[in-house]
Amino acid sequence: MGGKKDEVAKNGGGGKMTTWEDIWTGKSITDALKEAVKRYGKKNAFIFVDKAIDFEKLWNNSELAARGLIKVGVQKGDRVGIWMAGYPEWAYLFYACARIGAVMVPVNTRYKPFEVEYVLNKSKVKTLILKDEGGKGKDYLGVLKELIPEIEALSPDQISSNRLPHLRQVVVSGEKQYPWAFSYDELLDMGASISQKTLSQAEKKVSSDDTALIQFTSGTTAMPKGAVLFQNAMLRGSYYNNYFLGVTDQDLFFSPQPFYHVGGSIQVMLAPVVTGCTIIVQTYFDTSEALKLMEDYQCTVTMGHQPHWIEYLNHPELKKRKLVLERAEIFAPPDVRKRVYQEMGIKVLLSPYSMTETHLGGCVGKYDDPIEKCLTTVGRCVPGMELLIRDPENGEILADGNAGEVCFRGWGVMRGYLDDPEKTAEVIDHDGWFRTGDLGIRDSDGYIRLVGRIKDMIRVGGENVAASDVEGFILQHEKVKQVVAVGAPEERLGEIVVVFIELKPGLMATESEIIDFCKSGLASFKVPRQVRFVTEWPMTGAGKIQKYQLQELVAKKGV
Repeated sequence: MGGKKDEVAKNGGGGKMTTWEDIWTGKSITDALKEAVKRYGKKNAFIFVDKAIDFEKLWNNSELAARGLIKVGVQKGDRVGIWMAGYPEWAYLFYACARIGAVMVPVNTRYKPFEVEYVLNKSKVKTLILKDEGGKGKDYLGVLKELIPEIEALSPDQISSNRLPHLRQVVVSGEKQYPWAFSYDELLDMGASISQKTLSQAEKKVSSDDTALIQFTSGTTAMPKGAVLFQNAMLRGSYYNNYFLGVTDQDLFFSPQPFYHVGGSIQVMLAPVVTGCTIIVQTYFDTSEALKLMEDYQCTVTMGHQPHWIEYLNHPELKKRKLVLERAEIFAPPDVRKRVYQEMGIKVLLSPYSMTETHLGGCVGKYDDPIEKCLTTVGRCVPGMELLIRDPENGEILADGNAGEVCFRGWGVMRGYLDDPEKTAEVIDHDGWFRTGDLGIRDSDGYIRLVGRIKDMIRVGGENVAASDVEGFILQHEKVKQVVAVGAPEERLGEIVVVFIELKPGLMATESEIIDFCKSGLASFKVPRQVRFVTEWPMTGAGKIQKYQLQELVAKKGV
């Protein structure tokens, strides 16, 4: 993994990074796929519940899809929206777009019509490919017809709409055909008329630095922003996260991650190519089915956000399943990590720290790190990336042991937010440092411990309260399944702490019981003044709780 990088200037970022090299330098996604096909051939790259795709099939079927896209007029740089859950078509289309330099725009399957409209227009999607799942209660076609009410009168090659002015064609995957859309099978059939020479010419125009993905952020704090991501950094992002987890061609890797989230579109989708592992994909996350799939396929590796793990820990089938999980990535606070380690027996448990805007390049532990480091930190900065801890107010570089804003620089930093220079300038400074908005502390060994978000601090009577501190403590309550702490405006103190709690199935608790519990272990200014019990959460497609919606709720209702 050798590489080189310049030293961090003492003034906090003078000068740009020098060229940094590794085994992926200069390689495109197609280059990596071609090498993987030669190396692994008939070995399975993906298993979509009951449909196996080996490396050769991945190459051949992505070629058919690429030819089909060329036939309907998709060229390098054109935006292709992919609106479906974890189906085999996703893999074929992902590599097809990468091969011809088309830019993928994953569309969240949980989006409401106005969000779909926003994403398609913001990214100027020309071709939209979706899955017909009307029989399963996923009415994507209904949403599309709401946005284009005149669609029934249109033809596949003459899509036009006032609300979606950039859209030119729709491709629908499913058993039923629609007169206004190309079917996915039709797309593949049309590609047969595109010669190998034409495809090769298109592939030769694609470089490792070309944009491959416009990934819209999860939207936990505001309307999503489109991060512009490129091919080579996507390969590196997947490789380093999987490498440090110890993933090899001997592993079966279960993934509940949706492909409209970077965990899916980068780490999972590219994992077979960069490591040779086999990915087991669950179409939509279901706890019982997930446990069964991990047992049936004897999966050795998995990953998931806090809600996934909370569901596993509280599921009655967990102890009945004969799981052989050896390693996992867990995006959750230390309290949850410790529970997973103790109750599920996964010996290697890493909690990487990265984001859409860094192509998943950030911090990660290593599979042979001491368990205490794994459970309490997010690891160290990955090769080729730099990390600073800065005072969020004045930008001063802070010494190890001090809490400040985590900032990254290097190969992983995005090109920017799509058509939004102002938002881009807010997070990337003139020296290329990306401001995460997260507060962290670096220890003497270089490991980072996250302590909260700059904007996730609750200011109670002049005291800063990290929401994570309150949440971590309340999670120790025997009746609590999930908790989120937010700040609510209050005349005297400025803000007070309000917590939203989901209880474990079949259990009951009162507001006073939770508050008394907090008084037993939290400083008085950290104790929540209100407790609101919920059974459902406002969620992003990536499995994150949309905290801003809870904040808006308490702001509207008052205290």
